[in-house]
Amino acid sequence: MKTTYRLGTWVRFLLFSAFGIFAFFINFRVPAYQLTLGAWQWGEVAAQSNVLVSHFTNFVKAALFTGNLKAMPAIVWAIGVYSIIDLFWLRPAKFWHTTRVAAAFAVFKLIGFLLLTFAVVQLYFGWYPGFLGWFFEPVASLGGKRISAFIMNNILVSICISIPAASLFLPLLIDYGLVDFVGVIFRPVMRPVFELPGRAAVITISAFLGNFSVGHIAVNDQYRSGRMTEKESVIIGTSLSTVSVGFLLVLANNTGLIERGYWNLYFWTTFLITLLVTVIGIRLFPLRRVPNTCCPGVEPKPEPVIRQKILRSALREGLEIAQNQQSFGRRLGYIMKETLGVLGTVASGTAFFATVGVLLYTYTPLVRVVGYLFYPFMRIAVPAGEAVTACTGAAVSFIEVTLPALLVTVGNWSLRTRYMLAVIPVTSIIFLASFVPCLMATDIPVKFGDMVLIWLERMLLSVLITALFALALFPAG
Repeated sequence: MKTTYRLGTWVRFLLFSAFGIFAFFINFRVPAYQLTLGAWQWGEVAAQSNVLVSHFTNFVKAALFTGNLKAMPAIVWAIGVYSIIDLFWLRPAKFWHTTRVAAAFAVFKLIGFLLLTFAVVQLYFGWYPGFLGWFFEPVASLGGKRISAFIMNNILVSICISIPAASLFLPLLIDYGLVDFVGVIFRPVMRPVFELPGRAAVITISAFLGNFSVGHIAVNDQYRSGRMTEKESVIIGTSLSTVSVGFLLVLANNTGLIERGYWNLYFWTTFLITLLVTVIGIRLFPLRRVPNTCCPGVEPKPEPVIRQKILRSALREGLEIAQNQQSFGRRLGYIMKETLGVLGTVASGTAFFATVGVLLYTYTPLVRVVGYLFYPFMRIAVPAGEAVTACTGAAVSFIEVTLPALLVTVGNWSLRTRYMLAVIPVTSIIFLASFVPCLMATDIPVKFGDMVLIWLERMLLSVLITALFALALFPAG
């Protein structure tokens, strides 16, 4: 039976989806700008070619942080306050009465919120308690930056702008038929290769271009609505939702790849290596043992098997979703509410884990010892004199993704080492500073112990595969 769709349905499907694609995937150039509104002077934004979400992020950052209005630290702190309210009043059972790991993360969040509070007090009022002197003194491993300033400026501010910015445009991408349209087309590839439904393709790409939080929020919605199973949501959440293009730019810039003209090579090979590692990783324990069951109490809505007239079926499925979906305003309100819960966990959790990471790296041999696990594979491409540093970078990436690049910011390092330390933090995906708190704030049922094992497997695979790429791309070293 042929179905006739209203004009409004076609407009929703075509216009909303087109704008979602434009917001996340289409680069366009914006010239340098700096605005002044009375005494409010914005920070200067350099000319650049980027996607709309990233341009919007730069716009907000210039208005609220890099200019003379330093409002973002206060906003970050307010988000942290919400995380504490969530911890004790909104969802206490989720954090205190499920598992010991969840309770431990709740304690870490409390400590992180206290560190965040003192960082904001010091920034605005110039005071901090004497016992926290180590938190506010320059650290050589951070290039002379204070731990408090590094975490606030380099991590928290960027995250607390980029996550809501991406979420603002996310309903256009996932709610009005595009995911389902693309899903039908890619279904023959996604299921046998990645053990995922075709609709996972758009989420994977948008997470890579937007932020891991985009993937977590999007797949959490798919899981709770019965459109993805536990296994599918865990695979996407742990193996395909990596850091954003913005983080890639930071890594490529700090490792010197951009100034040497290797940005495009770095970007596309990193994406390819991420997919290659995932193809292998999903067939290893623990991912291969995750059950293919739906969210409890939710009616399953699996993708139907389609073997004929794929394009027509894809269009029909997309239009059905667009016709029956709630208004954009309601969907945006829902996504932003979900985002706030995730963001609160990220703000306090990142303050704790990033601080611990810097302390472990700076004052203990633990990170270096763990790094020796990767030494045999690292030596495939990295010179002997640089291998220990590269291994240390691999280990410290589990704590915070931008730290490895700092190891080669100053000094003479081979291109292979620079490339390795720019790629493997992205392709290993999981890290404590914000990824783990973000994923654990969702309803995706993944255990912390499994995430540690998945990271170790992905890092070993990443080092091996990236070393082979480094040999081929930089034969002279």
